[in-house]
Order: sequence, then structure tokens, then C-alpha cells
Amino acid sequence: MGRRVVVSRRPAALRRPRGRSDPGERGADVPAIVGRQLRQALLTVGAVAGLLVGTPIVAVWVPDPVAWVALSVVVQAAWVGLAVLQLRRAERLER
Repeated sequence: MGRRVVVSRRPAALRRPRGRSDPGERGADVPAIVGRQLRQALLTVGAVAGLLVGTPIVAVWVPDPVAWVALSVVVQAAWVGLAVLQLRRAERLER
């Protein structure tokens, strides 16, 4: 058996990083953050709904098959753009 050692302070790997507060101290901010993220998510859902409704309407006006390919590319780019914006805004709200 090894001998016992008295530890007078936490090891460096377990210490709390400087400049950051205790998670328990920020618990009151959680409902506000969740509310802001919910509003942001609803805006994104509105944009997605507009894209879903607008695409068939534009497709009716565009009879050319080449334009359909362009429309498909634009819609896919819009999906990716909305996803990236939602992710960045949600991360920003958490900071």
C-alpha cells in the first residue's frame, strides 16, 4: 500500500479557469438566453416557411427547365445560409 498524502490545493487540471464565473452564479441568465434563442429560432422557422412557400410559387412562373436547375441551386444555398446564420446567432446568444 502507498502512503497517504495530504493535498492542500486542487491540482491544476481541476482548478476553475481564471476569468470565468461559477456556473451556479449564471443560472439566473438561463431563462433569458433560452427566450432569446427561441425568438431567434422562430425567425429562422419563418424564413424556412417563406422559402418553402415561395419556391413553388416562383417555379410556376418559370417554365424553362434550365431555370429549374438554377432555382434548385439557389434553394439549396439558401438552406445552407439559413443553417449557418442560425448556428452563429445561437452561439452568439450563449456568450
